[in-house]
Amino acid sequence: MKGSAKITPREPDEVHFQSSVPSSAVVVASLSAFLGSLDSALNISFPAITAAFSLEVSSIQWVIVGYVLPHASLLLGCGRLADIWGHGRVLTWGLVLSSLAFLGCGLAPSFGWLVAARAAQGLGAALISGSAPALVTLAGPPAARGRALGIYQMSMAAGFAAGPLLGGVLVDLFGWRAVFLFRLIPALLLVWLAAAKLPALRERGEPEGFDLAGALTLALSLASLLLAISQSRRGGWSSSGVIALGVGFAACFFGFIITERRARAPVVDLSLFRHVPFVIANLLAVLANCARFAVGLLVPYYVIEVLRYSAATGGTLMLAAAVMTPLAAPVAGRLSDRVGTAVLSALGLALEGLGLWMVSRLDSQSEYLWVAVALGIVGLGLGVFETPNMSFVMGSIPRHQQGVAGSIANMMRPLGIVFGATGWSMLLDARREFHSKAPSMGTAADFHGFVPAFQDVFVVAAALCAVAWILSFFRVQKSWSPKHL
Repeated sequence: MKGSAKITPREPDEVHFQSSVPSSAVVVASLSAFLGSLDSALNISFPAITAAFSLEVSSIQWVIVGYVLPHASLLLGCGRLADIWGHGRVLTWGLVLSSLAFLGCGLAPSFGWLVAARAAQGLGAALISGSAPALVTLAGPPAARGRALGIYQMSMAAGFAAGPLLGGVLVDLFGWRAVFLFRLIPALLLVWLAAAKLPALRERGEPEGFDLAGALTLALSLASLLLAISQSRRGGWSSSGVIALGVGFAACFFGFIITERRARAPVVDLSLFRHVPFVIANLLAVLANCARFAVGLLVPYYVIEVLRYSAATGGTLMLAAAVMTPLAAPVAGRLSDRVGTAVLSALGLALEGLGLWMVSRLDSQSEYLWVAVALGIVGLGLGVFETPNMSFVMGSIPRHQQGVAGSIANMMRPLGIVFGATGWSMLLDARREFHSKAPSMGTAADFHGFVPAFQDVFVVAAALCAVAWILSFFRVQKSWSPKHL
């Protein structure tokens, strides 16, 4: 490929450098990640949103897809922009756009308006995610990368943990709009802090331009793919709309490959994907996030409509799924600097799969404690898996392209979420229809097939984690980094 350096396996500790990134950048980046991950407060409000706009349960996926689509499709382009324009500057503008999006979502007069504002929120999140991990990674030597990313992941996971509880309380007291509006003032404070404390902050490297054609073709190809997946639930894979989107994806992705091969400074170095461990690490992140999103999508309905808990009480159960992740993330990051990333990634996937299987054993009579334990194991597994896996990906790309590195690592999460949002919804509907034809099991929820369908979904989610666990053993234990930093 023209304009790209040859990549060869290498121990990260062989490279030493003097960091030029102030510690305030780590603080702002971590707080920004915390703010963004508070979006987990939204999940517990799904039943209230569907009631407010008179929606079917399946329609709530557009609140997810509306956010994830721009986030995932523009993430790599935003990361590349951050490498060129400055990580601090891009982070600041991402916070500005996020602030406006929170206001738009909270005041949405219609469901279409809400989805549009969520799209703006997704773009703001892409700008933040394309710059924040780079700021954290550039703040220390490669030998301490896992520890630094552990702090960053802990901040993100803490937001995911606090979100459900905050969301439940806010929905009970003020309604679903409060899950957006409560983040407006913290976001504006972070805008001020980022503007005051962060200069442009870009790592020194060769003078490079922005590959606009590559960024656009990649964004269009990802958007077409994600929309095709989402639309397949409504019309099936053979519908004209899905086929048209599939053709659009193929054409745009082909254009992206051609553009990147000819670009002097491509959005992403395609030679990275010749290395099997790098590809597997990213695939594992997609599978892990796809599997765990069954919790975010379906457990709120289970705890509120089946177990009949209030939104606040349901939020405490969702908290159990998330609270273990920030506790595990810094420990896993520190251990990954010592023992490597592969073993910890496999252990995390095994724990996540165990927790999902335990969730599949729940029914309409399950006790609060058993639900909390099952969800807690899912969160623990995710915390053990994510930081080592992200450290491996970040260490695979040159330092002057850490925006791209962070974007690749972060892009796997929304991709997994889109696959999960569509796949688990389709599977739930199919299994619910199947079980609804069976004799009544004694409760209204069971009669309509929700509980047995819920159990079936989590059996498949656990099996998906098992597949990822097996696949993780094909990743080499030894970390590797680009030869030319």
